[in-house]
Amino acid sequence: GLAAFLVTGLLVTLASRFAYQSTGFVGSSANLASDRVQKVACRGIDKAMKERITSVQKTGKLTDAMRLVAAAKVRRAQDGVEKARPFSDELQGMIKGLVKKLKGSGLEQEL
Repeated sequence: GLAAFLVTGLLVTLASRFAYQSTGFVGSSANLASDRVQKVACRGIDKAMKERITSVQKTGKLTDAMRLVAAAKVRRAQDGVEKARPFSDELQGMIKGLVKKLKGSGLEQEL
């Protein structure tokens, strides 16, 4: 009688709780909790991914700026070399002329 009824009721209660937890019926608290955790995790990943993307973009902008500065410095150095070339050519010509004049005097050894 009564004992069998209570045992049957207990088994039905336990079975129903197990079924709700394992299958995750719509509206069950287990299903809502797992959805919340997944959404938070996805938002955290999305936020981290956005921060990483902005970080890479900023690094790219800095690299481009540094490349422009380096190119300007190379251009300035090249301009300086080109401006000094006539002076250098003239100086080399003078040294060659001196060496030719001193060829027979024995002083060319010291040059």
